Amino acid sequence: MALKAPRRPSAPIEEAMGFVGFFGIAFLAVTMFCEFTGRPALGWALTLLACVLVIVVLDRWRVRVVRRTQAAEAEAAGRPVRRDAHPVGVHVPGGQQPVATVFRDHAHSGWDDPAPRRPRPVAVTGVGHGSRDVGDVTHATDG
Repeated sequence: MALKAPRRPSAPIEEAMGFVGFFGIAFLAVTMFCEFTGRPALGWALTLLACVLVIVVLDRWRVRVVRRTQAAEAEAAGRPVRRDAHPVGVHVPGGQQPVATVFRDHAHSGWDDPAPRRPRPVAVTGVGHGSRDVGDVTHATDG
């Protein structure tokens, strides 16, 4: 039997999003065709709206599952889990700074999957590494 990697908890939700998204694109094409040819398109447009609403619900569900999984993995690893009252980007009344959350310390690679952390660039100083004075920057062909 072949070795299999563990399946992500959000994988079934993502598959459902792909399935509904495919039909959403199909209903969008049918709706546009009906609009351009003058045929009734209200039913197709309402079906498209239902597909979009299902995608939104599935996306919110997927975000909850991913965050819950990250919190469970953090607890299992012994790292502190911060459950802040203020989500990212929300300004707290009274002039206070927004509370830093668990989700501020990484860059997103797509949807809600965190990208791997990259080391910070090291500033290189010294002779021969960009510290010399350039002076007048002209080429011989400038005239």
